[in-house]
Amino acid sequence: MGDTERNYSARDVAMAVRHLDLMMAQMHLEMSESLGMSAGELLALAYLSVDGPLGPTELTHRLHMTTGAMTAMLDRLAERDYVVREPHATDRRRIMVALTKSGRDRIFTQVHGMANEVVAITEELPAEERRLIGRYLERVGAVISQPARRP
Repeated sequence: MGDTERNYSARDVAMAVRHLDLMMAQMHLEMSESLGMSAGELLALAYLSVDGPLGPTELTHRLHMTTGAMTAMLDRLAERDYVVREPHATDRRRIMVALTKSGRDRIFTQVHGMANEVVAITEELPAEERRLIGRYLERVGAVISQPARRP
C-alpha cells in the first residue's frame, strides 16, 4: 500500500511530527558545524531569517540567554558579517538586529536545495490538502511554542 493509500492514525501523524522534529534538529547541528557556529548562533539567525529584524531583548527571551551572553553572541555574528544592529524604524531609542545580505546568502546556500524540494513536494498537493496541512502545522507550532507546556 503506497503512502497515498495509507490510513494515518492520530498517533502515526504525531510520530511523523516528532520524526520531522528530530530530522530538523539533526539538520541544524550539521548546519552549525558547516558554518562554524554554535547551535544558539544558528537559532538566532533562523529567527531573523523567518521573522525579520528583532530586538536584542526579543532574541534574549527566545534563546533563554542573559543580556551579556546575547551581546557577545551578536558581536561575534556582526564581526562575521551575519547580522547588523540598526536603529528601530519608528523608535530611535530601540535597536534592531537584522541579517546582512551576506548572512542571508550564506544561510540560503545551506538550505536552498532542501527548501526547493519541500516546495516541489508541497506543490504536488491539491490546494485543499495544503490548506489543511498549513492549518495543522500552525496549530502544532502554537502548542509547541507555549512555554507553560514545556517540562
